Amino acid sequence: MVKNLFTILIVLYSFGASAQIQVRDEPRHHNVFENESIRILDVYLPPKDTTLYHLHNTPSVFIILANTNVSSQLMGKQPQKGANVAGIVSYDSMNTPRLHRVWNEDTTWFHVMDIELTGTKYEKNIPVLQNPFLKLLFNEQQVNGYSIDMITGNNLELSASPKGYLIISQTVSVIDYKINGITQHRILKPSHYVWVEPGRNFSLKANEAGNFVLLQLK
Repeated sequence: MVKNLFTILIVLYSFGASAQIQVRDEPRHHNVFENESIRILDVYLPPKDTTLYHLHNTPSVFIILANTNVSSQLMGKQPQKGANVAGIVSYDSMNTPRLHRVWNEDTTWFHVMDIELTGTKYEKNIPVLQNPFLKLLFNEQQVNGYSIDMITGNNLELSASPKGYLIISQTVSVIDYKINGITQHRILKPSHYVWVEPGRNFSLKANEAGNFVLLQLK
C-alpha cells in the first residue's frame, strides 16, 4: 500500500514538473515581437477565464493596460486576490522564478504587456536620458524605463542608442514618428509599440495627447 502511494506521488510530481510551461508558450500570452534583446508578450484574459500554470524566469517589464480585479496562485500556494490598475509599470528581475496561474475575477478584459529582456550582454555606460518629457521609472542592469506624458504638439527627440529603444502606447493616441529621417503616421491603441533599431535617431510628435512607456535597452 505504502509502495503504491509512493509511486502515485512520484507520478503526480513528475506530471506537475512536466506540465510547467514557459510564459511565452502560455496560450493567452501572445508573442507579438521578438529579437535578440526583447520578447513582447501581449496578454489578454477574458472575464472569468484562467491561464495555465506558467513559468516566469526572465527579467521583465510589466505594463498594466486595464483596470481589472484578478486572482493569482503560485504553484502549491493559496490563491491571492488583487487588482490591476491601468498605468502601473514595473520591473521584475525574476531572480526568484515565478510559477503561477492568473484568473480574471472581473466583468472586463484583463490586459497586460509582459516584455521579457532576453539579451545576455549589457552596456554598462549607457547614461540615463535627460529630457523634460521623460520621467525615470527605473534604472536596472538591462534597461532604463521612462514614462512619457505628451500633449498635442509636443515633440520628443532621442539620439541613437547602441542597444535600441522600445516605445509602448498606454492610451489611444495619434503620432508622427521619425526614424533616421523617415516619417510615419500612426494611430496607436494601448499595447501598440514602435521598435527603434540600435544606432538610429528617433523623434515622436504627438498629434493628440497620449501616454507612453519608453524602454532604453542596455
